[in-house]
Amino acid sequence: MMERLKSKRSLTWLVVLLAFVVLLALASILTSGDKIRGIAPIVVTLIGLIAVFVIYLLTAQNDAWQVGTRQVVYMGIGAALYGVFNYIFNTIPMPSVSQVALRPSVSIPIFFGYVFGPVVGFFTGAVGNILGDFITGWGVYPAWDVGNGLMGLIPGLVMLFSDKKRSLNFLTILVGVLMALAVVVILINPRVVGPWTGEIEDFSLWAWIFLIGAAVVIASRFLLEQYGVDLAAVNIWGTLGIIIGIGFASLADIWVNGYSFATAIIGEFAPAAGPNIVNSMILTPILLAAYNAVQKRIGR
Repeated sequence: MMERLKSKRSLTWLVVLLAFVVLLALASILTSGDKIRGIAPIVVTLIGLIAVFVIYLLTAQNDAWQVGTRQVVYMGIGAALYGVFNYIFNTIPMPSVSQVALRPSVSIPIFFGYVFGPVVGFFTGAVGNILGDFITGWGVYPAWDVGNGLMGLIPGLVMLFSDKKRSLNFLTILVGVLMALAVVVILINPRVVGPWTGEIEDFSLWAWIFLIGAAVVIASRFLLEQYGVDLAAVNIWGTLGIIIGIGFASLADIWVNGYSFATAIIGEFAPAAGPNIVNSMILTPILLAAYNAVQKRIGR
């Protein structure tokens, strides 16, 4: 019985990933912006999807990967919301070496992943990003679509833990260490050459933003925990999802766009991940608190 259930879930997850690939291809064909060119974007996308499927295989017995009618509906709603809000906020650029925008909407895939599971979170982030970039007219950026999917998938992994609080201590330390590493890397080499302009750009400001962000994220974890473990957990899991998702996309640009490591991390990761972490830290707990209040009111 268990093997049968695992096979069904594997097939369902493969269908979800295939749907993402099909939508990615269609967007590339139909867009008036950047299209998928060369082998590098395809290879990077495959690496990301294989990693996602391996995570599933290692935990396939857990009900976190269950996909039914309810999850499919939430996947559609989440992707549509993320796409539309990305379109709205794509008009607010952040200083970086590429097209990085201010995105309060990042709270959407994190919320959907945390509440409805990793499959819903991945689809919301990945397909929503395809939609937002497409209707903005930017084009298609496969590595960033996968990265946005990871931002939704990672928070959904909280469902693997029967005791959410047990994961918090380790994750808080991990998030703090990763953000501290980002600060050190930026401070060591705050100036990088813009790959498209050739001008030297100074990103030292982001080191202090990450430092302050790390302190606030860790402090808010303990503050929010007093009001509910979920509010603290979504904060930490969301931050981890952003670091992994944006980190994947930024590092992929070393191969896709020929960036140096410094350009990818300092000039792209920091300006994208920093504001996303701040937005998620503020907005996602509010979304979750509102959702829990509604669920309580209707008796669920």
